[in-house]
Amino acid sequence: MVSINKNISQLKVSATLQINEAVKKKRLNGEIVYHFGFGQSPFPIPKKIVKNLKKNADCNHYLPTAGLQELRIEIVKFLGEHQQINTIQENIFIGPGSKELLYQTILILEGTFLIPKGSWVSYLPQVKLIGKDYFIIETSFKNNYKLQAHALETYCKNHATQNNILILNTPNNPSGAVYRKEELEKLAIVCNKYDIIVLSDEIYSQICFNNSHAKSISNYYPEKTIVFGGLSKVFSAGGYRLGYMMLPEKLKELNSIYKTLFSETFSSVSAPIQYAAIEAYKYKKSIKKSVKASVKILEAIGDYVYQNLTQVGVRCTIPEGGFYILISFDDFKETLDEKQLTNSVDLANYLLEEYQVALLSGIDFYFAPDELIFRLAFVDFNGKKALQKYLKNDVPLNSKFIETYAPNIVNGIQKIIEFTNTLKA
Repeated sequence: MVSINKNISQLKVSATLQINEAVKKKRLNGEIVYHFGFGQSPFPIPKKIVKNLKKNADCNHYLPTAGLQELRIEIVKFLGEHQQINTIQENIFIGPGSKELLYQTILILEGTFLIPKGSWVSYLPQVKLIGKDYFIIETSFKNNYKLQAHALETYCKNHATQNNILILNTPNNPSGAVYRKEELEKLAIVCNKYDIIVLSDEIYSQICFNNSHAKSISNYYPEKTIVFGGLSKVFSAGGYRLGYMMLPEKLKELNSIYKTLFSETFSSVSAPIQYAAIEAYKYKKSIKKSVKASVKILEAIGDYVYQNLTQVGVRCTIPEGGFYILISFDDFKETLDEKQLTNSVDLANYLLEEYQVALLSGIDFYFAPDELIFRLAFVDFNGKKALQKYLKNDVPLNSKFIETYAPNIVNGIQKIIEFTNTLKA
């Protein structure tokens, strides 16, 4: 028998990728599925970025391990102008997606990784893969499942001798929540008091419904916040697999460690992709206009989902950014128990088979199995057509627009409403 690392053998396929493959298979078989399970931007990559990729398609040389200097300079400018984060080129690193950069960071840092309940599916598997210690910190619906400073401080008081690393994500996947300035300031006080390193996942930063970007905890705790971002969400270029990370000046001694690790793992990111990314982070008028329009469309659809589901008694988080919302059937537990649907996995399977609705179980986001919570990603629509229509005519983003350009969203929500109504009988 082949011996396999036990940390790897115990892993399962990423829940988001797994449900996406399941839905693809059903659709290939001619089945109708309303796909709320996978979070991929539905919009086209801005043309200027694609043009720069084509222009540099013949670049076949290895680039510096830390990334192309010109790209790192543009990211410094982008962070300063569009996220109010000040840094220098030497502290920027380019990797094959922010997901990989997070993994490499978890590999490097020693300590206990603190993950708020209601966080992205891959944080914990990455921590477990390396065999590091972790703790899931409680959050609550009343705060949109955002980590509260008092919960973080309670943990730290009880574990004062540990090195703690907090993973924070805003706008949040899976809840769609965005941390307010006051919330980040309070968290920053606790982080500073207990000398916590923060891994701030800001991959959705510009997909913020109330502001041009989501505030970063690094604005209030620059000393030990490592910021992560990339092309996949804001620029709709998930397949390009390019992310960046920003080390704070106080942790610059890690620069050489990152370069060494990168050199022995992925070497460097694809050259043509890095050249294409330069155009993205220049964030010129046409790209900025496209991003802003995409955000407006997502905001309208998120509000449509929220309004329609809350009206029938489904508990929902308030979508403030990204393209997700958490929905809960906990208020219908008694009726669901009678149907022998007592956990979120069974209920997710039931909804897929009986109502053609694909949702991701809350268990993958660190909720208990008996918490009937699900992530709903509202991106199952033709983003190219919707974006073209909105940019061309500046039409109102009302229910008529959503019914025309996002019919799968409308029909899928109606299916959930239909199911919910059976629970009231």
